[in-house]
Amino acid sequence: MYGQLTSDVPLGPFEGTTITVWSGQGKQAKLHATPSCSYLRSARGVERTVHLDAAVVGRMCPQCSTYGAWARPGTGLAVFLDTLTGLGLLYELDSFRDPEDAFEDEEIRHAAAVLYKPIADNPAVPAEQDNAEDDEDDTWEERQEAQRVRESVLRQWGEALASMHRTHRQLALFPWLRAWAGAALEAKAGYLRVLQEQAQLLVAESALLAATAAAAMTEPDVPADEPAFAPLGNPGEARRQLLSLWRRWCSAVEDSWDDPQQQTYVVHHLTDTMGSRRKGRDQMLERARAVVAGWEADVRAAAREKHDERIVVARLPRDAAERGFRRSLVDRLGEWELGVLASYTADAVWEPQSVITVRVPEPVAVRLLTQHHTLSYSEPETAEAEQPTAQSPADPRPATGSGVRPGVFDDTPVHSRRLVTGEYLRALRGMPSSCTWCSPLVAGLRSWR
Repeated sequence: MYGQLTSDVPLGPFEGTTITVWSGQGKQAKLHATPSCSYLRSARGVERTVHLDAAVVGRMCPQCSTYGAWARPGTGLAVFLDTLTGLGLLYELDSFRDPEDAFEDEEIRHAAAVLYKPIADNPAVPAEQDNAEDDEDDTWEERQEAQRVRESVLRQWGEALASMHRTHRQLALFPWLRAWAGAALEAKAGYLRVLQEQAQLLVAESALLAATAAAAMTEPDVPADEPAFAPLGNPGEARRQLLSLWRRWCSAVEDSWDDPQQQTYVVHHLTDTMGSRRKGRDQMLERARAVVAGWEADVRAAAREKHDERIVVARLPRDAAERGFRRSLVDRLGEWELGVLASYTADAVWEPQSVITVRVPEPVAVRLLTQHHTLSYSEPETAEAEQPTAQSPADPRPATGSGVRPGVFDDTPVHSRRLVTGEYLRALRGMPSSCTWCSPLVAGLRSWR
């Protein structure tokens, strides 16, 4: 069951906090967060007030332990327990940590060999074309399977990265949990390394550089007045359609980890306006393929050039640490950006902010720094300057090692209350969406910026 509390979880400052529970008549009966829990079989459930400790956690109902609301919404204790349970910290610590879940190395090597195999041209001799078509079908299926392996590995790496980000964001709220979570964090980091090594075998640097070159291309001259393109209309219309073809081809290449040759299919879009007319169609497509081949040659030539390396840092967005109805971080990353991160990540620092360092060829660095991407990229010097500064009276953050503690949002005596800071408000906004029914005050704090 997801995010189930166990008695080994250190409760820290919340040890001894009183909570209201319901249970059966027995002294060792399971404790429930609500009298309506389906696991509370006794019709004579008793309401009790107990002190939160390891023994109480050990008696918690498994369902309530994972999904129950044990404290008044918006209190420090509620933030703590909501962060732990459900799809929170306990779930994240148990996810993306077992290398046995990854593909076997032999399967990765085979997929890489298939992906790097050049696409053979159609044979010129008609007698050989039937056999070539059968071989092409087998090759297509083999390539589809290799692409599935690559997509799965890259996606798994991206999701493991996002999970690590969420885990550290949650641990930052409760620093006393760090030592307890250390072994799980090491396992997650090891699994990330395994996935990255596999991803690096499946994504060719030449393809990433070719995509970079395609993104930097300027509008080319197109042979619109050639007789082969007469089926497209007058030269003006032919030019418009050829430039549309170039933009379509560029868009496909610049956000892909495939060789540009894989995008040749786009030439068939030229026939969309021809209707049922067949005259000149084959000749037009053959000449269009030659034009596209010229564009391919240009980006391949740029990819073969030697480039110096450059260091760039990327920040994971804060909302990547939140679960909900938004698209996941991996869904927001395009193929090229995900491939760059998986191929070139050299280091990752998770606190106080999740920052990834990539060591990339110069053209890739320029593209990361000058074009819009899902993540925010900058030079290392800029990143250091933007790191949070030391605590000051104007920026009253919790002291290092404090985190969200009892007395935050609670109706405690005045001398026991704690200053509500931006960190605590971010904790509220990160609470599960099921808590939106909490008090108007908490709802107002959720919208604070």
